[in-house]
Amino acid sequence: MRTFTGYDGNGYNTGDRVELHPGTDLWMRGARYGTVIGSSITPNDRVKVELDAFPGRKFSGSEDTFRRIPE
Repeated sequence: MRTFTGYDGNGYNTGDRVELHPGTDLWMRGARYGTVIGSSITPNDRVKVELDAFPGRKFSGSEDTFRRIPE
């Protein structure tokens, strides 16, 4: 399992609860939290997240777009 590095410098993995970076458009529109569901191996290494505000839809971003939140 690959560990990603969040915008706060701490690591997170697939299955972890995450928060979007406050500077993103989605965060400003209220989609702040979600669950990491996977990643793609590309030159940009995108992290795939299912956001609580949009169940059933997948979003992706660079690993430093998210940070792990304590449970």
